[in-house]
Amino acid sequence: MRNKLKYSSDFDSLTAKEVSLLDQACTSVKEYVIRSGKINNKKIRTRDAHATSYGALKGTFTPYRTQQVKPIFFSKQLDCTIRISNAHMKIVPQKRTIPAYGFSLALIDNEGVITNIPMVNFPLFPITDISRFLKIFTSINYFFSGNLFRKFWNALTIIKNMMFVIPDFFQLSFIREVFNFIQKKNHFILSFEYHSIGVYRFGDDMIKYKLVPLDTPKKSDEQRIDLSIKNYFQKNDYELELMVQYCYNKKEQPINQLNKLWKNSEFIPIGKIKLSELIGRDDALIEKMSFNPFENMPELQPVGRLQKLRNKAYQTSLEARTENISN
Repeated sequence: MRNKLKYSSDFDSLTAKEVSLLDQACTSVKEYVIRSGKINNKKIRTRDAHATSYGALKGTFTPYRTQQVKPIFFSKQLDCTIRISNAHMKIVPQKRTIPAYGFSLALIDNEGVITNIPMVNFPLFPITDISRFLKIFTSINYFFSGNLFRKFWNALTIIKNMMFVIPDFFQLSFIREVFNFIQKKNHFILSFEYHSIGVYRFGDDMIKYKLVPLDTPKKSDEQRIDLSIKNYFQKNDYELELMVQYCYNKKEQPINQLNKLWKNSEFIPIGKIKLSELIGRDDALIEKMSFNPFENMPELQPVGRLQKLRNKAYQTSLEARTENISN
């Protein structure tokens, strides 16, 4: 049996410069969220990313009886909630659009959340330079929340920093997955596979997650995405397998190069999710959930430098969304 690479906090370390840029990014997140109601013509403040909801699904997760299942996580049946979304930070129409979709998965027992796993329908993230990413992310927030002058200035900043990260987009893995994605761009939203992209602890081991739908049609005649989901649930339950992929060495399964697919590590199914309840896209309780993976139990926390950015960003967004609105 191959030895798995064990978790170390060294994988998560940020430089002082990166911490400073993260603080600046969170300031931009707060400003955007505070203004998001006006930006999106909504009475509520919206998320800084994945603002558009297509609805939420509720059901159960049942673990398989296998040695790969960790007792800390999957020793019993758990309640399951999935928020379905579009990745754009602004509200987009419910009709078909750029198919950048999100599945925010929460597995819950009687004592609360066991784990949150934000997932998307593309397995890679192109940018590996943390500082450049934070500068781009900050400028995007100010571009959408600022006046015309700030939009112009931040557009220049985005272009400038994108020039430095263009080589990251030309990794063979990334190019191959882009072509695969284009071929599926018109597929039914529930037929996609969904990926954690980033790495997570699994006890002392490290893994990536993937959700794979079971017997779900690839096409839907309904053009509105929320209605296509509603139509599907009128006649069907929705079933998926939750899978994990282990890290054995940093060369073949890099922790902090998220623009490369892991090699020589198969995805292993560890349980089945069955969803039978559809909740409306404007449900207040679902929209108040943060799905912050840093709320997970310690043995299931995110791993990696890019993942490390999420904690403060999620907290800032949630605080700005839920504080009393005075402006």
